[in-house]
Formats: sequence, structure tokens, C-alpha cells
Amino acid sequence: VDRGSKATPLDNSKIRNLGEKLRLAALQEGGWQLKLPKDLATLEGRWKLLYTSGRLHHKLGGFVNNRSASLGGVRSGPPLDSPILEVGDIYQVYRTQDSQADTVVQLRPPKWLRETGVLSKLPFAGENPDTELKLTQKFDVATSDTLRFAFTDGQVASRLFEQLKPLQFPMTLLGFPVDTKVDGPFTDTLVTTYCDGDLRLGIGG
Repeated sequence: VDRGSKATPLDNSKIRNLGEKLRLAALQEGGWQLKLPKDLATLEGRWKLLYTSGRLHHKLGGFVNNRSASLGGVRSGPPLDSPILEVGDIYQVYRTQDSQADTVVQLRPPKWLRETGVLSKLPFAGENPDTELKLTQKFDVATSDTLRFAFTDGQVASRLFEQLKPLQFPMTLLGFPVDTKVDGPFTDTLVTTYCDGDLRLGIGG
């Protein structure tokens, strides 16, 4: 289902039912649940996006540790495949000691452009034509299973022209930091309904 981009309503229903079964199993077993802030360290590291229900009313997301359709979420991103770019792997990288998380998106030129061979012939071009988009959020614990996030900044790094420094940009209104201790117009919450260290399910964001 390509992270949900090719999912039919039936596919989405099956995945949501599976997510609900995992949530109930976690409740019944008394494990596979986060008890924040005590279990924050469980989130540490790099998680790969497997599925998002995107623009559906209740957004369900599945990440695996170290692993019309869009990026989904409250602020939907670009299409996963278009004539001007393709969205590759998407990761969420938690740095719990800093109370920060990065959403890392691999952007690549469209297939038709890669197949022309033009990119490899450009002066000073490297072998990897991808661009990495990194959006950083800070977070606070909202409840025992919920984190509250707010964007702080981002950067774009070209792998094709590695000699260029990453382009950094702010993501806060007028440069003022957002208070993540309370809900606000610039905060999002993410409820973790299941987490066994390798697979994590969340609702929100």
C-alpha cells in the first residue's frame, strides 16, 4: 500500500482494525505501552514510516524502528509521486535527551529525469541525486501516552551537490519559540497506542 498512498478504503479498514487489536492487546497484557515520561528512552533513535492514513479524520500512523496520496498528518505534505519529485523513505528520529524529534524525508528527482542520465553529467555532481528535508520539533509530555510537539526549524541538504551547505530555515512565527507545555494553535499531539521497541503505532500529528 506504499505507506497508505495506494490503500483502498478496505485496506485502511483492515489496518485500522489491526491497530485496534494491538492497542487492546497492549492494554490486556499491561505491556507494549508507553508510560511517559518514564519510558521516553524507548522512543530514542530512528523510526521508519510504514503507513499513514493521511487526511482521514482520525490519523493512524505506524513506524518501525530503524525502518490523492500525500505525506498526510494535520499539515499534509507533497504528493508521494509527481512529475517534479518523488518522496522516498520517511523517518522520525527521536533525541529524547534534548526533547526533540526530527522528521526526515528523502526527496528524489522523478524517475523520468533520473533515467535521462542528465543529473550524473552535471558539473561537481555526486552519485546520489537525492535531497534530504529535515523538520525539527521540540516536544513535552502531555499525558502518560501522549507527546505534544511544535516545529522549531528545518533544513534542506542536497546529496547531489554535497559541497553546498544545508539550507536552514525557521519554522516558528516571527522567530518566537512555541510553548509545548500547553495546547495551542501551533502544537500537535501524538498518542502512542502500541510500542514494542520495533513497531510503534500512533494517532494524531
